[in-house]
Amino acid sequence: MAEASEWVMIIHPETGGIGEVARSSLPQHYAAGWRLLAPDEANEPEPPAEPPPMTRKQAASAAKKADKADSEEK
Repeated sequence: MAEASEWVMIIHPETGGIGEVARSSLPQHYAAGWRLLAPDEANEPEPPAEPPPMTRKQAASAAKKADKADSEEK
């Protein structure tokens, strides 16, 4: 099995696909149109997806629960 330092990141310019492959397999990937990923091309992690907006019914239920919790604290 290859050591961690023998793995490289590659990109397929036409599709934008990115992958991590063993350095020894680069000739096959180059032949298929892949190239090494430059350090400034690395994607930043995507922010977590926002939850879908609440419906009016869900918002009313949440407000009612919050009011009940506030009144119980007093």
